[in-house]
Amino acid sequence: MKIVFCTNAFENVTNGPVRFANIILEINELFPNHEIRVVTEDVSEERLEKLKYVYKVKLAIPRLFKPFGQILRWFIYYQKVKEIEKSYDFDVLVFINSFNGTWASLVSKKPTVGMINDEKNMLSTWQNFELKSLWLKRFAFKQFERLSAQKHRLIIANSEFLQERIRKTYHLPAEKVTKLYKSIPLNDIDFNPHREFSSPIKVLFVKADYLVGQLPLVAKALTNLPEYQFLLTVVGPEPWFESHLKSFFAHSSNIQLEYVGPQPQARVYEYLRINDIFCVPSYTEAFGVANIEALAHGILVISSRVGGIPEVLDNGNNGWLIESGNAEMLADAVRECIQHPEIRLQKAQNGRNFIQKFSKDKMLRNFVEMLESVVSP
Repeated sequence: MKIVFCTNAFENVTNGPVRFANIILEINELFPNHEIRVVTEDVSEERLEKLKYVYKVKLAIPRLFKPFGQILRWFIYYQKVKEIEKSYDFDVLVFINSFNGTWASLVSKKPTVGMINDEKNMLSTWQNFELKSLWLKRFAFKQFERLSAQKHRLIIANSEFLQERIRKTYHLPAEKVTKLYKSIPLNDIDFNPHREFSSPIKVLFVKADYLVGQLPLVAKALTNLPEYQFLLTVVGPEPWFESHLKSFFAHSSNIQLEYVGPQPQARVYEYLRINDIFCVPSYTEAFGVANIEALAHGILVISSRVGGIPEVLDNGNNGWLIESGNAEMLADAVRECIQHPEIRLQKAQNGRNFIQKFSKDKMLRNFVEMLESVVSP
């Protein structure tokens, strides 16, 4: 089976789906009967020279049409795919973002598959209408995402939660939406459940969208624990948000804030090794690969009972789960984590054992089998 995989993000690894886009090239080594090639705009010429199975899409969108850049990508990528098809007669076309494959889902003679990695577009409904650009953008994208989901041969979600959400929101038959847990390579990660918890207690927050990750809630919860001193490292938000996120800590005398902005994967892993608590209590999260990375390193995880997070934390056996938006519960969870080293150790060990189910090889095997079902139903 020959596969073409389209992803707008590739070199700049910022989330689980992009990590997945890098890992899937291993299919070419693990499964000799299959071949996959990646099409992306996000790859440097230097790296491109070293990657045998990656094609670069060159975007030349005039400034006047920039607001429609997401739509124009449909046609630019599909044009590149048709060019590739002349020398690589692929069997199935996959889009890391179902929305980006809307045009292909309508016109391609080859079967197309779309991945939906979060519920952000689905959150915009007439019941929460706001005359704001973000709401209008997500609502518009929701309509195209719905169309693409209906036209693609298969939709891949990354958790049971999101799988069911997609089926209900877009009124799709159960067999059309499948689940593929994203994973990480575990062999190269040293597991260390023995954290220092000296003063200050080191807390790590990793989320580019710090409002979705509820950084203000973290600030409030830690402030409500004046008996402890904290060093809070914030990774992910772009530099232009620095003054805004710092405002959450203006009256927090027991929190030392360390804002470091976006960081490469290797640096994030360093922070996971040296901190005590990983705390990103998001109000929405389809799955949360970052929590898997945290469990792999042995750092204690405190998060929220939303979306696919309970699937990773095994409903609290691997960490602490709070109700979304509840600062008091979050403070209580942090306090319990600090005061009970025996619970910390047990949850950390549970987590490392549990995430074996998210192994990389199993993920790639499942992915290939899903595509085979589309090519040869």
